[in-house]
Amino acid sequence: MDFYYKEELIQLLPEKVAFLPDHGILIVADLHLGKASHFRKAGIMIPLPSSSPDLKRLDELISALEPSTLVFLGDLFHSSLNKEWEGLKNFLSRHAAIRFVLTKGNHDILPTTVMKDTPMEIVEELAVGEHLLLRHEPMTESRDEKLNISGHIHPGFMIKSQGRQSFRLPCFYLQGQSLVLPAFGQLTGLHMLKKEAGAKVFIVFQDEVLELP
Repeated sequence: MDFYYKEELIQLLPEKVAFLPDHGILIVADLHLGKASHFRKAGIMIPLPSSSPDLKRLDELISALEPSTLVFLGDLFHSSLNKEWEGLKNFLSRHAAIRFVLTKGNHDILPTTVMKDTPMEIVEELAVGEHLLLRHEPMTESRDEKLNISGHIHPGFMIKSQGRQSFRLPCFYLQGQSLVLPAFGQLTGLHMLKKEAGAKVFIVFQDEVLELP
């Protein structure tokens, strides 16, 4: 699903990411890496794979899109340091030619000394061109007519179908000068939204993104 904000082309992909082809920027929100280990530590015995399926999906996206920059919109790592951190470091080293930027989120609580051991640039927000502003949380007020691209909310929408069935699906949510991306991490939940007046909802299906009529 492609749309323009002013002259900026923004591609919304079924992998639950946004891509800015004119800038070579791949935008990913809310991975929450390390959440599986966090659950196990809390006594919830979910399977812990030998390598992160989320990072494998990112490997595939990088191979397909060949971005020059990858921006994580906060909540990259879910909690305190655990062994899944080494998987992230290996992922970063596999893509040494890419610029990695993290717009810091509320779950990004790892010590500064740990983050300095990576090529990651850590910022509060990142301006792209004249019209786009990337950050973790949606802004309450617009700034200089820029489109704020953010995460944090984990937006979802309920689709009703025949036979009284309903499906809870992730979505991109565009309202005014705010575009909220769905969470990329597989272990994240959904915050169900309603379509407000003037908003656009882009539902994420398995192989495509469709705008809600």
